[in-house]
Amino acid sequence: MNKHTDSFYAHSVPNMPEYPQLQDNIECDVCVVGAGFSGLSSALHLAEKGFKVVVLESAKVGFGATGRNGGQIVNSYSRDVDVIESRYDQNQAKALCDMIFEGGDIIRGLIDKYDINCDY
Repeated sequence: MNKHTDSFYAHSVPNMPEYPQLQDNIECDVCVVGAGFSGLSSALHLAEKGFKVVVLESAKVGFGATGRNGGQIVNSYSRDVDVIESRYDQNQAKALCDMIFEGGDIIRGLIDKYDINCDY
């Protein structure tokens, strides 16, 4: 159960590195469990702040939901803005909408910073 989903994305990685199983005790400031988008993003941002980070994954990097998504940056919620505004005040609705675009900006910034070849 630690094989990637049979998808275009899994097949498009030319040489997926193998990582050894943890054998010894290691020291770190933060241990992140799970090497999907959330875990790797957390680990990266913590490491950029100077923390010694270790990522543990029971299967493969990108296994699970991360390996099954299409990788699009979607700048919307499943509800229209007027629905969000009817539930929250206008300032809260604006803050939520701003977060949508901030997420895409963060991703684009990481693509540029680390020179990631992802055809974006």
